[in-house]
Amino acid sequence: MHNQVPFKNFEHLNQNPDWMQSCLYFACYLSYATIPYYRLVKGIVVRLHRILGLLLLAAPASMASPWIGTNDESLHQDLTTLVEFQVIDAVAISYPVPWRGIDRQLTAIEVHSLPEPAKRAARRLLHYLKHRQADGLYQMTSLNIASDPVRFESVAGSYGQKEQLSHQVEVVSGRWSAKLSANMIDEGELNLDNSYVAMHVGGWVLKAGATDQFWGPANDSSLMLSTNARPIPTVGLFRGSAVESESPWLSWLGPWYASAEIGQFRDPRDVDGAKLWRARFTAKPLKGLTLGMSWAAMWGGAGQPDSLGDLLDVLTFQTQCIDDLPTCDEELNTTTGNHLAGFDLSYSFMLLQRPVTLYAQRIGEDAKDYKVTDNANLFGISTYLGPLKFYMESSDTNIACNGDGNPATNCFYEHSTYTSGYRHYRRAVGSSYDSDADQTTVGVQWRGESGQSAMLKLAQIELNPDGLKPSPVLTDGVSEDIKLVSGYYQQPLGNFLIKVGAEYQDRELGDRQESDVAVFVDLRYVWL
Repeated sequence: MHNQVPFKNFEHLNQNPDWMQSCLYFACYLSYATIPYYRLVKGIVVRLHRILGLLLLAAPASMASPWIGTNDESLHQDLTTLVEFQVIDAVAISYPVPWRGIDRQLTAIEVHSLPEPAKRAARRLLHYLKHRQADGLYQMTSLNIASDPVRFESVAGSYGQKEQLSHQVEVVSGRWSAKLSANMIDEGELNLDNSYVAMHVGGWVLKAGATDQFWGPANDSSLMLSTNARPIPTVGLFRGSAVESESPWLSWLGPWYASAEIGQFRDPRDVDGAKLWRARFTAKPLKGLTLGMSWAAMWGGAGQPDSLGDLLDVLTFQTQCIDDLPTCDEELNTTTGNHLAGFDLSYSFMLLQRPVTLYAQRIGEDAKDYKVTDNANLFGISTYLGPLKFYMESSDTNIACNGDGNPATNCFYEHSTYTSGYRHYRRAVGSSYDSDADQTTVGVQWRGESGQSAMLKLAQIELNPDGLKPSPVLTDGVSEDIKLVSGYYQQPLGNFLIKVGAEYQDRELGDRQESDVAVFVDLRYVWL
């Protein structure tokens, strides 16, 4: 039997007023019953729940998730805190992070001796680890409602949806793990985003599914891969841990993590069925220093070569003539496919008994004479003050194309063949601010002793200043200057996790000025 509450650290917090629990149950039921096609979603959930139940019976069950934060994203923030305080030795600038190896380090920690932010993070992760190891089957129902789509998402975004109802079932059984996430979004559309099936072989995991990932050390967004867009279905190979290898041949790397995937875009596009290759490697060779390398390539699709040989041409950086001419001048050669690649780093050190972290990311797209020309950059700094984590971050995708002092922009996340760009359902797979955007953000994160959390950020954003080729992130006009205030508060109540937030925008649109407010509620319930 289950005897732990999922969102709490202390047993007394499970005692809630009866009227509050009743109201929450009623609100959840009312929203669930009034969204169209409820019976269809319920049927899908029941059938797939039975499939996962059979999987659970096939072998002894263990922890219900192999990765930290797949159901509660704030746990990844806790892990980052412990890494920055140098309590846990692992790489944590890729999300999600495997539990393997980190669980052993956690159980060896003397929690009472830690500084307060690290102490709170360790207690939450230890509580979660104990709870999840005891559970073979994990189920959660969530309801997200927003007055308007939130425009600029950070980690754990809603992909710009106004409404989403989801039911998740997750299980680990022997070498197998699986998660079903049946989701109903705006206008009754159904999808299985964030579902997967995985097999663990030795120190590696073979996984198929469409799951959220975040590549890079930033607190706000990533130039390469973020949770801004709906996840792309892939099949991939992932290292099963993010700690130091036991092999003496690899121990010099320190903690490390690697992944490689191949998938296909599912949205309506100018080139339907375009495929995606992506790979990432991160390592921590020195104390406090974490390095990451990322690579993504779009290829194939309707009217484009998409055989295995064509994929090999993409992976070996073969060239082809612009406009698919049979022969051309060497100056007109371009690399096969649409490539993005780059690196990121994070360096943490202690100053006045608190960690200070400097981080950066540089992602390039397109090359000339084997030199990457279109480089976007992100820089940031973070530190702690009491229970608060402060960060300041700036990124710029409003970059010149093709180098050589060319003043033209409108090229990042764009491509002459794949004209829908590096986007999925019209949202950038990388930065929340899309292309031709310059932004600076100041934010603060707070984590309470009893599972509460809050975030507040202020941002100055300049979108598409030249007024040419506006990206899908623009809603009115062809350019905008935005002052943004965004935040949320999250509170566990028994088996519920309630999150409320808002986003305010003051927008300059050429000769006029407008202001917009969006509010949202995220209600989760874990079935015990």
